[in-house]
Amino acid sequence: MHQPMYACILPDLSYQFATQEYLGMLGWQGEVSGVSLSRVHSEAALFELRHGMMLARSQGTATLSWQPFAENHNLWLQLEICWNPVAGLYIVNAMRTGQAAGRILAQNPEHGLFDYTPQAVMLLDGDNRIYRVNPGFSEITGFSFEDVVGQGPGIVTNREISAEMFDHLWQQLMHRGFWEGELWNRHKDGRSYPAWYSLMAQRDESGEIDGFVAQFSDISSSYGDQNRYSHASYDALTGLPDEYTLLDQLNQQLLRDSLGHRGRGLILLQLESSEGESAQLMTALAARLSAQVRESDLLAVDQEHNFVFILEDCPDEMTLEQFAERVTAVLQEPVDVDGQTLGFDHAMGGVLVESGGISAELMLDRARLVLRTLDSHNGFRLYDASLGSGTVLSRDTLSQAVSEGWLQLRFNPVYSLQGHHLAAAEVSLTLSHPQQGILSPEQFIPQLSRYGLLQDYHQQLERQLLPLISLWSGFEQFHNLCIRLQDEELFSAEVIEHLIRQMVKAGIPPQRLMVILSFVQLQLFPDEIEELKAHGVLILLDPQKYSLGRLSAQLFPDMLLLNAGLVEQQMRDDRSVRDVEALISMARDNDLEVMAEGVRTTGQMTRLTQQGCLRMSGKYVGRELTLEQLIERLDLEH
Repeated sequence: MHQPMYACILPDLSYQFATQEYLGMLGWQGEVSGVSLSRVHSEAALFELRHGMMLARSQGTATLSWQPFAENHNLWLQLEICWNPVAGLYIVNAMRTGQAAGRILAQNPEHGLFDYTPQAVMLLDGDNRIYRVNPGFSEITGFSFEDVVGQGPGIVTNREISAEMFDHLWQQLMHRGFWEGELWNRHKDGRSYPAWYSLMAQRDESGEIDGFVAQFSDISSSYGDQNRYSHASYDALTGLPDEYTLLDQLNQQLLRDSLGHRGRGLILLQLESSEGESAQLMTALAARLSAQVRESDLLAVDQEHNFVFILEDCPDEMTLEQFAERVTAVLQEPVDVDGQTLGFDHAMGGVLVESGGISAELMLDRARLVLRTLDSHNGFRLYDASLGSGTVLSRDTLSQAVSEGWLQLRFNPVYSLQGHHLAAAEVSLTLSHPQQGILSPEQFIPQLSRYGLLQDYHQQLERQLLPLISLWSGFEQFHNLCIRLQDEELFSAEVIEHLIRQMVKAGIPPQRLMVILSFVQLQLFPDEIEELKAHGVLILLDPQKYSLGRLSAQLFPDMLLLNAGLVEQQMRDDRSVRDVEALISMARDNDLEVMAEGVRTTGQMTRLTQQGCLRMSGKYVGRELTLEQLIERLDLEH
């Protein structure tokens, strides 16, 4: 059996102790006590290790996949990092993962690592059938060897892999011999959970594939909302995907849509039965409605037991309306249950999204808003901008929100791989509604502007930022605050002027303030943006697919933004890789830095680093922070 690989690291970023197995894995000769981490690890490996330590310091524990050597793409470790506040040190437990462990397991499954590793391991034959599993497999999945022997790996996966993902996965196995990534699994008890997979193809002496090794671990702990990922992914009554599955799949689709798509439609169908909620009625209708959707579409059930249709390639409102008419015709047919005909009313709300750019949650909220505005039963209505951005708030409600502390400051950390530190933060003032939850600025700022309350909102933003501004001079490596302005806010630069005035008083130059803009905003508000630049503010621009050659010197940005859609999509297709590299090349030609947003995996971080992007935000580098958490994080770094 392999001896444990672990180490103890002091807060000053030096090793206190490490086992010989840990040092042997790193190839370190001699004593390690008191040796700085920077002497032992490369910059990229050190960044990942420090990131995990920061998470452990704030959360108690952290788990991450770690590649200690950039030149060795086959060696990946899973690190479990614990912060011991009593001893004042980090305990790092390293476990082999990826292809290095896969090769050991495949070559000699009797090796102790097969039983020792906490990861689940499946050995599959040339027909992709399971013939052996390890104890970790049963512990993670709940399935015994007898449950799965002779079955395909799909017995533990929760949902079908999309054709696009399967093609990518298979190509990687065929050409590189391995694939790593995130898939969803189904536990034997029915609940679903996200898993990080390492797959490897085994070849015989003639080079033909004669089997596979599949390793995975449950990564639910890496997500903030544990309840979401312990929920069953399918509605128990109808067998259709539930709301959690719906939102997960729709968010992935919307990310792809942001790169260009013919449109996507959502229809929310609400039923009101004269017999009350009927299980038989829901089951019967689920079968009928399933026949109305194409293979590329999705039919699901939300938490309120409404049916939800997601329509792919939905170019216009007429397409949605025609589909709603088909659904209405189906609903007009009588439904017989236990010898009696059940009657019911229905209402439908439709939402059309032409090119992504919003979340699945907001899209579903807009459909629910439409249903609340319908005056009659058996009706259909499409969402339009007059209804507000997903929710309608009265002037009194918004006034109360501004005056009674419903507005909460949030910071999305931005890390620099050059100095391995928190270099900036995207700031927003969200609205915490007692009934509707957290609303993002784009959901309520248009209504604030409509009611003349935008100035009060900006005063709250300035007031809540003052504690950070007063301490900012002590955080030399914290370069920028990034503020994303909505169209309504660009009509006046007053809030920026006030923030700059407070910054100058605290000895902070105006160039430390950065405004995030889209290319369309740059075209629509040239005078306002010139005024911002005249104050010394920097511009972080999402150029999308536009060329900077079209911009005047007065509107030229100071940094380029690589949006989350491209970050995600380039892991799936070569065209998006070319788009990303073209954007980074455009930045390099103009002596500009690039910041990537929405980075959520080690693979995304590694690829972006190799492409030359050294600033990034997203779940991988840290979740949103409160003001107090941000200051605490900066204190730790400085």
